[in-house]
Amino acid sequence: MGLSSYSVHHLRHGLSAVAAASSTTEGLPQDLLQRLPEVRGVMPLSTCNRVEIIIETAPALSGEQQVGIDRYIQSRLGTDCEIRRDREVLDHLFQVACGLDSMVIGEREISGQLRRALRVATQQRISSATITRACQGALTTSRRVAQLTGIASQGRSVVACGLEIVSERINPLAETPTLLIGTGSYAGAAVAALRAKGVQDISVYSTSGRAERFAFGHDLQPVAKDQLIAALEAATLIVTCRGMGSPVLTKEEVQRALALSSGEKTILDLALQTDIEDGVADLERVRVINLEEISARVPEAGKAQVKRAEEIVAEGVEEAEALLADRKMDSVVVALRDSFRQVLADEVARLPKGDTIPREDVEYALRHLAARLAHIPTINAHRAGREGMGREYVSALQQVWGLDLDTLTGMGDVEPTCPVTGLKVADLKQDSAGEKEAR
Repeated sequence: MGLSSYSVHHLRHGLSAVAAASSTTEGLPQDLLQRLPEVRGVMPLSTCNRVEIIIETAPALSGEQQVGIDRYIQSRLGTDCEIRRDREVLDHLFQVACGLDSMVIGEREISGQLRRALRVATQQRISSATITRACQGALTTSRRVAQLTGIASQGRSVVACGLEIVSERINPLAETPTLLIGTGSYAGAAVAALRAKGVQDISVYSTSGRAERFAFGHDLQPVAKDQLIAALEAATLIVTCRGMGSPVLTKEEVQRALALSSGEKTILDLALQTDIEDGVADLERVRVINLEEISARVPEAGKAQVKRAEEIVAEGVEEAEALLADRKMDSVVVALRDSFRQVLADEVARLPKGDTIPREDVEYALRHLAARLAHIPTINAHRAGREGMGREYVSALQQVWGLDLDTLTGMGDVEPTCPVTGLKVADLKQDSAGEKEAR
């Protein structure tokens, strides 16, 4: 299959290692494809609690080449990864897509993140057919899990769990003035989760200049750069999900907002690489809730639902593995069809010119076509007989052509026959002896 995956996961490596690895993925797929010709496709996936690099390599990969690829990817990610191969890659990918290997079991956002990662990889032409089919199979299975189990129907997500913790401090949460910082893929999930809690007074701020477009698409109030302090002053809840590796919310800005108001500020930091400057959490009247706290407090999923989801995942992996094995022969099938088409084209070119062709010419052309198609198999049949591989060759013919050759079960004891007349060598000897007696 040639699939490998390299995982940096919050449970094994910690969120800091995941954040560090996430910052190194920019340009990694292109580097892999340019530096290592044995790599055929790459797809990176980065979420709030993991970094995954999935690659496809040439099938005839030496151990030394594989070790070189492993070392290069791990050096780029800055840690020893969990490395998986082939079937293990499919198992893991399907578990991830279905939310069974997440900070919050059954989280809904992960399938959307995988879909976006695949779309970007396809647009950048860094994915491969095998990786694409594997991801499509995982996404299909994710939908089946959502339809056939209740694991994804309880609003379980990192955002939702974070808001549950916020509700302990702000109750009721509905109608709470909220400032959203960030307009990336996770911001949309944050807006949906906030509205599910009854929060409608939401404004959005972005350092990238996309606040107005995002606000228009989600019916929010955009905040300009010179309005940030006023927006911080007005907000009781601040949700950050920018995660670009540098703080977007400084201690000085929060202090200025606090000086203008008497209320408390709750900051829900959903960014893998924190959006909050050091020291903000130490300010009075400020409560910061980050991914580490959310991870420590997520509820357990129902065992029966998880078991059913795992069964669906196992079925999906089996289907995907069979499909990928089937697709491995696509190039062989194409080459076989092309060779037949070329032979046919040659024979058509040999036909007499004109609208009407005599029957005998057509019969001759068809016989000639059949003879050409049978030529190489006939030569190989004779070679197999000479080399004692007759049984194996017959078995291959049965598989390839679907021929009924059961009558040749005793091939080892069957005398050679003429492929045209069907006469045995013994028959030819008898005819020869009879001719001698007649003379």
